[in-house]
Amino acid sequence: MNTTPKDEITLILEQYQIVPNYVEKVGKVIKIYTNQGVFALKEANPKKIYRYNIIENVRSLQDKGVRSVVPIYHTYSGDYVVEHNEKHYYLMPWIDGQDANSDENLHFQRMFTSLGKMHQKTQKEKKVDIDQLQGHYDKLTKRWSNEREILENFIDVAESNWYMSPYELSYCTFFHKIMSAHKFANDQLEKWITKMKETENTRIVMNHGSLSISHFLVNERGEGVFINLENAQETTPIQDLTNYYKQSFETYPIQQLERNNWLRTYEKNFPLREEEKLLFMSYMAYPTAIAKQIGPYMKRDEEISEKEKVKELLKSFWHINNIEFFISKIQEDLEKAQSIEV
Repeated sequence: MNTTPKDEITLILEQYQIVPNYVEKVGKVIKIYTNQGVFALKEANPKKIYRYNIIENVRSLQDKGVRSVVPIYHTYSGDYVVEHNEKHYYLMPWIDGQDANSDENLHFQRMFTSLGKMHQKTQKEKKVDIDQLQGHYDKLTKRWSNEREILENFIDVAESNWYMSPYELSYCTFFHKIMSAHKFANDQLEKWITKMKETENTRIVMNHGSLSISHFLVNERGEGVFINLENAQETTPIQDLTNYYKQSFETYPIQQLERNNWLRTYEKNFPLREEEKLLFMSYMAYPTAIAKQIGPYMKRDEEISEKEKVKELLKSFWHINNIEFFISKIQEDLEKAQSIEV
């Protein structure tokens, strides 16, 4: 719905020497029509802007030749963020993205191609800090060990009851799969720390931070562009992958090879090292959702019905199964690569 530009928007755009004709609210972005073209004005969380240095990150990506990120314009005085009435804004070009639903798989292929290129162009070698890695490993294994104890205690409680609740019965049915996922994650983490102790350097890259197909647009020329880089930061390349895939598998049972093909597309531009894949598989496999459910259920401190709790458990079980199939294909690729090397 088109609206007359508000005084607030007009005042902000004056700093860019832009005069709006009219504006339109599109999601969290204000679409601005002018005689100079169409722009997108976004209000941003100031904590994120300055914590992750969004402006410096975008400029750094562009300096490194990464063209798959939307540019941010500066004001006439050279500022990239405008503060107005205790709110913060930044201005970008408006991109009319192609309809992703017309060829959804191609859209994802483009996104992972662009992500691989972004990681490749921003990678930095960093000397391994064994003490830091050991600290991360110790902290993680301690938490996982405590959660394993909770998972095992709950099966004892459930099986000791004369009559199990629907939730307890479902948990007992899924228990073997849950513990298999827990063990696999621990095993990969053990292999990772062992490998890292033999490695001199590790890699960090510029991660998008909120990787999502809704944050990736394809223009009329077929070029992919990332938007919403407010959480972008330099860290391990598997952060974007883990966050994206963990969320993408929160669905009904699926066995789609396309998701593995997207990862292969990414690796054509940025092949993951063995230690990175080990950590990726460990993070992916760990049954985080179920581990977080058991404690509150045992305390009965949430006003959620038994039926809803069972549905929640079932969804978490589906999540484990979906990830298991995904990881099995990664392992197959690893074994093929290792056999070729031999």
